[in-house]
Amino acid sequence: MTTATATTTTIAPTAATTARQARRPAKRRRVNWSFITMIALVCFMFFPIYWMFMTAVLPTSAVLSRNPALLPFGQTFSFDAFTTLFTETAIVSWLLQSGFVTLGSALLSTAVAVTAAYAMSRFSIPGQKLVGMTFLMGRVLPGTLLALPFFVLFQAIGLLDTSTAVILANTAAITPLTALTLKGYFDGIPREIDEAALVDGCTRLGVLWRIILPVSVPGLAACFGLAATAAWTDLLFARTLLLSRENWTMPQGIASMISDVEIHWNELMAAGLISIIPVMIVYWFLQPYLVSGMTAGGVKG
Repeated sequence: MTTATATTTTIAPTAATTARQARRPAKRRRVNWSFITMIALVCFMFFPIYWMFMTAVLPTSAVLSRNPALLPFGQTFSFDAFTTLFTETAIVSWLLQSGFVTLGSALLSTAVAVTAAYAMSRFSIPGQKLVGMTFLMGRVLPGTLLALPFFVLFQAIGLLDTSTAVILANTAAITPLTALTLKGYFDGIPREIDEAALVDGCTRLGVLWRIILPVSVPGLAACFGLAATAAWTDLLFARTLLLSRENWTMPQGIASMISDVEIHWNELMAAGLISIIPVMIVYWFLQPYLVSGMTAGGVKG
């Protein structure tokens, strides 16, 4: 009896161990495929940036080849295009001007969107749906329809060829999107919070500033990022409203490098690489707030 029991005890763990080992390769295979898929997606998304870099540092003959090599082994790399940009163009001025316009547009657009979104989310007024449709139509209209009226308006009030004109134009074009985005976020905040704060003596403005905004940081970060990206990449309003060369923004400067006669692809791609760095920095700092917003409802208290 003792020998049989010992034999059974010995066989049972062996069978369990064998079953566990049989399951391990399948699990390892799934993890490997997930990792490979993730790497492939990352490579696909970053390929345009990689190609811009290769175009900026490769010789013109390699860039204009009919069959460009994906991995240009044996080619001579040169960073003269970046040196040319900083010595022969006003790229520093373009960056500073774009930074000022982008920051002003993003801050003003977010501030206006906060008040508009809170009003649409918390107050029931006649024609509220019409207001929302008006915001949506303002976003759907192409910017080319707004450029000429903005030009006439800012010329009449003396703001033409100033950064203020571009900031106001960008704010008018961006605010509908940021306001509708924030309205959806505010709708997810229970109204009982507002009512409790009002009972405690808060004003509507106090409720918005002290209660709603602190819990809406992820939504505000998303709206600021959208506004900053749209303002940084804007070419239409900047080219229409900024006439002096010293007031050009980065998109205007890059567009000026494309002439009717020739295109210096090395300098053009180098400028494009430099222009995406500020946007990447903005989203790097906004990333913690965006991630916290996406995962806020993932765990129940």
